[in-house]
Parts: sequence; structure tokens; C-alpha cells
Amino acid sequence: MIERNDVMARDGFFTGLDIGTSSIKVLVAEHINDEINVIGVSNAKSAGVKDGIIVDIEAAAAAIKTAIAQAEEKAGISIKVVNVGLPANLLQIEPSQGMIPVTNDAKEITDIDVENVVRSALTKSMTPDREVITFIPEEFIVDGFQGIRDPRGMMGIRLEMRGLLYTGPRTILHNLRKTVERAGVQIENIIISPLAMTKSVLNEGEREFGATVIDMGGGQTTVASVRNQELQYTNIYQEGGDYVTKDISKVLKTSQKLAESLKFNYGEAYVPAASQETFQVEVIGEVNPVEVTESYLAEIISARLKHVFEQIKQDLERRHLLDLPGGIVIIGGGAILPGVVELAQEIFGVPVKLYVPNQIGIRNPAFAHVISLSEYAGNLTDVDALAQAAVQGNEMLRQQPSNFARPLQTQSISPSRITTQRDPLPQVEAETRVEPAIEVAHSQEQETKTEKLTDRARNWLGNLFD
Repeated sequence: MIERNDVMARDGFFTGLDIGTSSIKVLVAEHINDEINVIGVSNAKSAGVKDGIIVDIEAAAAAIKTAIAQAEEKAGISIKVVNVGLPANLLQIEPSQGMIPVTNDAKEITDIDVENVVRSALTKSMTPDREVITFIPEEFIVDGFQGIRDPRGMMGIRLEMRGLLYTGPRTILHNLRKTVERAGVQIENIIISPLAMTKSVLNEGEREFGATVIDMGGGQTTVASVRNQELQYTNIYQEGGDYVTKDISKVLKTSQKLAESLKFNYGEAYVPAASQETFQVEVIGEVNPVEVTESYLAEIISARLKHVFEQIKQDLERRHLLDLPGGIVIIGGGAILPGVVELAQEIFGVPVKLYVPNQIGIRNPAFAHVISLSEYAGNLTDVDALAQAAVQGNEMLRQQPSNFARPLQTQSISPSRITTQRDPLPQVEAETRVEPAIEVAHSQEQETKTEKLTDRARNWLGNLFD
């Protein structure tokens, strides 16, 4: 049995937990010398989650526990800590800054000074129903010298810092922590999903000049626009792949389980690409099956997707974000239907592409979000860790300021590792934040669907876990 300590921004195991409306995904990745080895992944049916928010702690905790157990079996390790994604529901983002004097005799800036200057930036007043999720430093200023990424070891009298403060509803955060702890693991980081998605899915040029990521989930669709390396806009639309299934079930008068099967066996999102071939459908109230054309099924599917895309288009146009040079990148389980890219391209009128993770075994857009959580956690710097420790009030880092130790991930067997070389995430020189707080919208609620996805007949989908 091998035991090891993992250190942020260094080699180690990092586990991502994606709590979705329809499914819960857990992914264990080992980071070694800028390589990502995906050693375990699971995809379990969700429970206790509505519109991406936990509404039943016990049910959600049981589903998470099941997903973690499956990932542990595949990875051959005992998962102790997870990096959980937080949806953008009612997220607020605003610039903040702090300043402290350097008080030690040597006037050399230490970890404690970094933590203290972050705490000074957390003094902004907020309503009792909100809580700080995270704080991301953008630059430090030492005695007037700007643009410093890591001031530790420098000599100075005054230390200033500018960054972005992310806050969310206290109730949502409390329920998230309680649920994950009830599942038997600790939360290492609560990661804002749009930040992780854009960091992982977009390249440096797209994040600099601007691009939009659309995550088509089962219960909701998330949009995040980035420009100048900063999140400009994010929104959640409470319509996803489950709505498409419900539409098929309602129009064809068949069960939702069969509707899900029809969607993935015969579904096409772009009507001009659908054929006139027919298939039989068991209709409630009919003795004999009814013949339906693939073209008619495509009309049902495209109607719902058009409705979602047109809402997104209006919001992006209103904020002058539709014509970003990087165009639109689509991810998520709802993006695997043939014709989604073509339909989106027709509606948005800008370049649209489908993002597929390049790690062997998870080459499916449905896993783009969960792997982004693992990547984001593994690429946090020491300064990021200190900032998060200040938010959490972690006093242990004061005793061991240079040791970012995490709970042991115990490796019980030696599984075969699937290794894929990836370019390391680029170091971005952040600019001073001058824009006002980013607007975050939230759309109307809807019911969720919990049926499992049936077998997919499209050859290009392949096996989810190879």
C-alpha cells in the first residue's frame, strides 16, 4: 500500500466532483510533470438535485457516495478529498483590494503577509444571506511597484493587492458542504464552474480575445463568456437535455424512458440533416406501434434547442458578447446529439465548435466539466492557496506556511494508468480590474428528470469509459 501527500500546483491526485441534475460524475486524475493521468471516472444517476441546486441532502449524499465508490474502484485509491463544482446560480463578482504594512523586522514579505492582505480585501460589506466563495488575486503592489504575481521573498514596507471577490447564497454553499461531508469526504476546494470550464476548454488566445462556452447539461444550460482573461458574463438557463426528452415523450405520447432511447438512437438536432427513414414507437393508448420519421423527431428536438439558443443569443447580443473573436464552444451531455453544432451555428451566426476532452477514456463532451475541476485544482498556485486559506480562515497554514499538505489519498492497488500529454495551462499576467461587478442572471425554474441514459446507437459516441 502506497501513501503520499499531494501538494497544490505540484504533482498529485486531484478529484473532481460534478453534481448535476441528471448525473453525478467523479473523476480522479494524477498530475505528473505536466501530464494528466486519468485513473478513474464514474457517472452515476443523480438524486436530490433540482436545477443544479441540492434540495435533498440525504438523497444527494447517497448518490455522491455511490459515484465516489465507483471512481475509487476504477482508480484503485481511497478518495478523501474532492474539488466540487459550484454552479453560477446567483453568483456575484466584484473587484476588491486590500493594503497592509509589512511589520516584520526584516521587511521581507511572507506567506502570512499575503494571507493578511487578502483578509483586508475581504472586509467589504455584504448582506447576511451571502458568503464569500473565493478570492482570486490579480496583482500585488509592493511600495508602489505594480504587476507583481507573487510578492513573497520581496522586501517592502507596504503591500497592496487587487483581485476579484466571488460571493454566493449562503444557503446553497451550506447545503453543498453538508451534502459532500455527509457522503464521507472532505471538500478541498469549492470551484466556481464557469471559471474552471473556461480555463480548461478555451486556449489562451480565446481567453484573451474573447469566447463563450455553452455547457448543455441535463437539467440546465450554463453560459460563460471570457474576455481579457476575465469572466465577463455567466448565466444559467433552466432548460437542458431532460426538456428535450420530455418534449419527445409528450408529443409522441410515449414513456420518458423510451423517449430517451429514441433521442439517442434516432435523434438529430439539425432538421435539414435528418432522413425520412421511419422507426416504430410504442404509443400510450395504441395497440400497435406507430411509425415516426427521423425528420419529425428532429423537428421536436430542434424546437427545444432553438428556444434555448435564441434566449442565449439575445442575452449575448444585449451585452455585446456575441461577436467575440473566439466564437462559441459547446460542451456537455446535451452536445453529443448529431447536428447540435450546425443548429447553433445557424442561430448564432458565429463560429461554433464542439469541445471533446482529449484524454483517452473520457473523449465525450459530457465529461468536459468534471475534468476541468480536476485540472483547475491541480493548477492552483501557492498564492491562490494562501488566498483561499484566508477566505476559509485556515490557521494551520500559519504554522506551516510553505506546506500545502492535503489529506492522504491512499492508493490500494496499482491500476493501469492512461497517460495523455497536455500542454500546461498558461501563466496569465492579469490586468488591473476596472470594470464594475459582472452581471449574473438567473432564469426560471423547472422540474428535472432522473431517468438513466439508454444505449446510444451513434457509432461516433463510442464507449464512455473505453
